[in-house]
Amino acid sequence: RAGQVTYMFATLVAVVTIDRWGRRVGLWWGAVGQGVALFLAGGFGRLMKDHPSKASEYGAASAFFIFLYTAIFGATWLTIPWVYPTETFPLEVRAKGNAWGVFGWSIGNGWLTLLNPVMFNAIQENTLHIFAAVNFLSIPMVWALYPETANRTLEEIDLLFACESPFVWDMERNFEKLKAENAQISHVTGRKELQPRDVKNIDVEDVQSEKAGG
Repeated sequence: RAGQVTYMFATLVAVVTIDRWGRRVGLWWGAVGQGVALFLAGGFGRLMKDHPSKASEYGAASAFFIFLYTAIFGATWLTIPWVYPTETFPLEVRAKGNAWGVFGWSIGNGWLTLLNPVMFNAIQENTLHIFAAVNFLSIPMVWALYPETANRTLEEIDLLFACESPFVWDMERNFEKLKAENAQISHVTGRKELQPRDVKNIDVEDVQSEKAGG
């Protein structure tokens, strides 16, 4: 139960940091923290087996880093992946996209739940070292493939993902280009700000349409 309480309160950290730090920074430091915590938890677990006389000390240290991992996960990799898909899918497929995201999350949780006992039985504390390595490997993946979506309007997100390249640096470069070309899109409202010439065009079009209808 202590782990569940830690988990619950850790999610509140994201309320403060998810927009202030951004999605990418949260995933980065979360992956680093989780990787370090898991690596140390596995290391102290090994020391506990090799030095039975100090099992209580090493066991407590291993448990502490498991709790630390749980807290970091709750503040970063638990919360951000639920927000990110709601921002990246366009409106016409957002519901289906999120549904597939939950489906994939469920499959991942399911096979990991079944695989954990097998791994711990076969390689014991090295299971934690493998999970630590996976966290470290996710850092370049986020850096290269996950563009920042925090504090951007839906219209800006559309421009961001208009790039054909999947790499962040290309997406950001293309985004700046498209944003400059569509400077009339308001960052705050996401609405196109009409210029005087646009108003004239609208008036003419309205008059023509009324005449055609009459």
